[in-house]
Amino acid sequence: MRNKKLKSDGFFVYVFFGFCLILFALVSLKLYEIQVIKAQEIENYFNNSIKLIPPLRGNIYIKDKDNNLIPIALSYYTYDVYFFPPKSKNREEELKKISQIIQIDLEKIKEKIKENPQVSLILKKNANEEEKEKLKKLNFDSIFFEEKVIRKYPLNNLLSTILGYAIYDEKEKITKGIYGLEKYYDEYLRGESGFLTKYGEYKPPIKGADLILNIDYYLQLKTQSILDEALKKYKAEGGLIVVVNAKNGKVLAIAESPNYDLNNYRSIKDYSLFISRISSVYEPGSVMKPFFYTGAFEENLVTPSSTYYDQGFVTLNNKTIYNFDKKGRGEVDLKTALEQSLNTGSVYISQILGKNRFIKYLNKFRFNQNPEIDFPLIHLNNLKTLFPPFGRDINFATASFGQGISISPISLLQAYQVFANKGTITNFLIVEKIIYPNNKIFVNKEKIISQNVISYKTISTINEILEGVVENQAKKAKIKGFGIGGKTGSAQILVDNEYSEDVITSFIGFFPLSDPKFLILVRLDKPEKGLLAFGTATPTFRKVVEFMINYYNIEPDKSLDLLNSQNF
Repeated sequence: MRNKKLKSDGFFVYVFFGFCLILFALVSLKLYEIQVIKAQEIENYFNNSIKLIPPLRGNIYIKDKDNNLIPIALSYYTYDVYFFPPKSKNREEELKKISQIIQIDLEKIKEKIKENPQVSLILKKNANEEEKEKLKKLNFDSIFFEEKVIRKYPLNNLLSTILGYAIYDEKEKITKGIYGLEKYYDEYLRGESGFLTKYGEYKPPIKGADLILNIDYYLQLKTQSILDEALKKYKAEGGLIVVVNAKNGKVLAIAESPNYDLNNYRSIKDYSLFISRISSVYEPGSVMKPFFYTGAFEENLVTPSSTYYDQGFVTLNNKTIYNFDKKGRGEVDLKTALEQSLNTGSVYISQILGKNRFIKYLNKFRFNQNPEIDFPLIHLNNLKTLFPPFGRDINFATASFGQGISISPISLLQAYQVFANKGTITNFLIVEKIIYPNNKIFVNKEKIISQNVISYKTISTINEILEGVVENQAKKAKIKGFGIGGKTGSAQILVDNEYSEDVITSFIGFFPLSDPKFLILVRLDKPEKGLLAFGTATPTFRKVVEFMINYYNIEPDKSLDLLNSQNF
């Protein structure tokens, strides 16, 4: 009897335990439904209840000398048109009226609806504003639109490597800058998305700010044309021309080749085309020489009339450096050595300066820092050969004529600004102003980076020699009635740790020399073998200056003798 009772009690324990397990499972399932399934339903509901409205990206403009604006990047809405059959009251009639506004294949549309009558289908991609408004006036519940922003570049290739491009992100419903100014100023250009809820709550999108560039339209067109002609004439692979206001750093033109059509960037296979030369570094050659001569004059170690003996070569650390023509000139003064771009003269100057003062003047001219410009810079100046574990005599010797170190074109221009702007370096500005949708205007202002980099006396001395470069060596840059100062550079290109026969030729100059207003860099990459800077970059520079003299009605230069008498 007792055993029977025990069995009966055990049965009820098992039943109770089983009941608890079932109850626990049901509660767990309910909790899962509440915490996971319902959460997902709420999330889906929330996501589907808000429609994001993309903002128009800000436009970009350049201007001419009279401040007339020319658009180079524009944004506008297009609309993908959808048809949702379940909302249609008279499918046949509605589709017929729609087809009178936009071109659709009626039979094909009907077939798709027949296959799946509960699914929306696209009638047209990228309908324009006029088509959208006409369709809206039909008041069909079956039609709805998906806004997209299209970015167009009316001038195609012009300034393409500087502008960069922007793409529309379908997921985030916003247009994003990828390269160049589009990337650098993206937070200003992109705007703010709006939204529309299914309850009727509406927030309009806010258009991005517009940019007005300092780039001069007609100067940009001409410099690009001059560059393209030079590449063809000298059979060069690529090149760059940059024109800057010498006093305030406003960038007036940046011509570059090769470039690409901004409206067809997807067809580009060579992604290096998207990176501008102004953001990369290269071994610049003899355009570096004036900085070290300047240091030696500033330190009162030598004068332009000081002499050294030129054998035509110098041997250091078991390596031999030659003049560009491998000829020696015997006893030669330093003014002549710089005018004729003798490598032996630059090596002599580097030895007179010594390593510490050599580095001191690299720092004074800011080659140890990033140049200041409103543009994304990819590579930093590379001076590593001058420091341990390198830093041998041969490294300083080659650096004195711009080999073995890598410098950006913008760093070079800002350093030459010292000669053209009375010892002052400013930031460089491609963008003049930002105009917000509420018409608030932010003006990019000139900022002085360095002042009194060297004395006025040394500037006068070096500028006289740089004028002599144009008068006696880079003669193809000469223009009657205008004082021009500048320096050539022809640098061999390093390939697999060996210097090839190919060169990059450069000329950096400024004018009018009595009161410099413009600073210009010309660079031609890999011209036909045997061609150097004085035969390629200097005549190209001259063509740019000739156009600018006429375009800006620049008065002939004052006498440099008068300039020196005024204690410049």
